Amino acid sequence: MKERSFYSNLFFSLGLNLLIKPAAIFIIDAAVQNEVGSEYGFYFAIFNLSLILSILFDFGVNNLSTKLAAQNIEAAKQQFSSIFIFRFALMIFYIIGLFCINLFIRLSWNDYTLILLLGLNQFLIANIAYFRSFFAGMHRFRLDALFSVLDRLLLIFSMGYLLYVYPDGFKLVDIQTYAFLQFAGYGLTFLLAGLTIFKTIQPPLLLPNWQLIKTLVKTAFPYALLIVLMMLYTRSDAIILNWLAGVEAASYYAQAFRLIDALYMFAMVFAGLLLPMFARSIKYAPQDIQGLSHQASKLLLGASLTFIVFAIFHGGFFLDLIYTHSSVFLHDILCFLSIAFFGLASNLIYGSLLTANGSLKLLNKISAIGVLINIGLNIWLINEYHQFQAGFSAMVAALTQLLMAGVQRYYCYKLFNIQFSSKLFLQFAMLFFLLSIWYLVVAFSPISYSLGKSSLIILDVIISFVCMTLLRLIDLKELLKLLQNRDAMK
Repeated sequence: MKERSFYSNLFFSLGLNLLIKPAAIFIIDAAVQNEVGSEYGFYFAIFNLSLILSILFDFGVNNLSTKLAAQNIEAAKQQFSSIFIFRFALMIFYIIGLFCINLFIRLSWNDYTLILLLGLNQFLIANIAYFRSFFAGMHRFRLDALFSVLDRLLLIFSMGYLLYVYPDGFKLVDIQTYAFLQFAGYGLTFLLAGLTIFKTIQPPLLLPNWQLIKTLVKTAFPYALLIVLMMLYTRSDAIILNWLAGVEAASYYAQAFRLIDALYMFAMVFAGLLLPMFARSIKYAPQDIQGLSHQASKLLLGASLTFIVFAIFHGGFFLDLIYTHSSVFLHDILCFLSIAFFGLASNLIYGSLLTANGSLKLLNKISAIGVLINIGLNIWLINEYHQFQAGFSAMVAALTQLLMAGVQRYYCYKLFNIQFSSKLFLQFAMLFFLLSIWYLVVAFSPISYSLGKSSLIILDVIISFVCMTLLRLIDLKELLKLLQNRDAMK
C-alpha cells in the first residue's frame, strides 16, 4: 500500500471535521434545543440510552474489523457478507423487542417514534462505522474522514433550511422532526458508504456462514462488553439525571456536554487513526509504540489541557453565545466536564493501545470498576442533594475519567514499558501557565472590551495553537520521522 503520512491524514481528517461537526452541533443542535427547551432533556437521555443499546448493532465487530483489516484485508473481506446480514437480523430483533416493550409500558406515540428513530439511527451509524473500519484498516483515512462527516453535512442543509431559511420554519421544529432528519442523513450516508465499499474492496457476496458468525460473536464479545461498560460510565449521567432530577437538569447537563461532545468527535478521529497504527506497530514494529503514544499524548492531551484553561476563564462567554436560556451553574458544569474530557482523551490513547494489543479482559475489569463508581456516586449525590445536581454529575464524570486514565496509563507502562516523561509534564505545566497568563492579561486589559465575544474566542484559539507550537507539543518533523516507515505501512 502507498506510504502515507499519519500527520497529513490526521490534519485532513481534523480539518474536515472542524468545518462540519461544530456547525452541526452549535448551529443546528444547539438551535434545536433553544427552540424546544427542556424537552431536549428527554431527547438527550434517550439518545444516550440508544448509544448504550447500540452495542446490539455493533457487538464489538468494528474494533475487531479495524484490527483485522489492518493486518489481513483478505480475511476481513471474506467475513463481510456474514457480518452485514447478521447486523440486519439484529435490527429486526431490536424492532420486535421495542414493539413488545411498548405493549407493556404503553409509551406515547411521540415517545415511541423517537425511541424507534434513535435506535434505527444507531443501526445505521454502526454499519457506517463498519464500512469505515475497512477504510481505516487499509489506511484510506480520507475516505474514512469523508464518511465520518457526510451525515452531519446533510443534517446542516436539511435542518438548517427549516431553522434559518424557510419562512416561519422554526414553527415546524420539534424533537421528532429533528430525529427524522437525522435518520434521513444517516440513511443516505449508509447507502453511499456501502456502494463505495463494494467498489473499493469488492467483497465476495456469499451466503451467511452462521458458524463464522457464532465464532465471530464469541470472539467479539469482549469488545462488545468493553463498549457497553465504557458507554455506561461515560453516557449514563444524563439518563440518571433525567430519571432522578427531571428533564430540566438533564437539559442543562446537555448544554454543557454539547461542547464536550464536539471535542469528543475530534478525539475519536484521532483514536480511529491510532488503533490500526498501534495494531500494525505491535505486529511489525514494537519499537515505535513508545514514540507513537508519546506523540499522541503531546497533541491530544495538550489540546485537552488548553480546553480546561479556556473553560475556566472564557467558558461562560462561549455558553452565552450559544444559548438563550441557561443555568447559573452551567459554567461550573462545563469546567468539571472539561477535566473529564482530559481523562477521556488519555483513555482514547492508551485504551486504543490496550485494545490493539488484545488486552480486553484487563480493559473490561477496569471499565467495570468505572461503571460502579460512576453510577453509584451519581445516584447517591443526586438523591442526597437537591441543588446543583447536574454539577455533581459533572464532578463524578471528571473523577471517573481521571481514575480510568490513570489505571490504563499504568498498565501501558507495565505491558509496553511506556515511561513517564518529565519533559512532557514540564511542557504541559508551561502550557497551562502561559495560557493562564494570557487569559488574566485579557481580563484586565482593554482587549476584552474592544473585541466582541466571538472575536475574543477566535483569538483564544490562535494563541493556544501558537503556545502549543512554541512548546513543541505540535511537532511536525518529529512525528513524520517516526511514522514514515515502509515496513509498517505494507
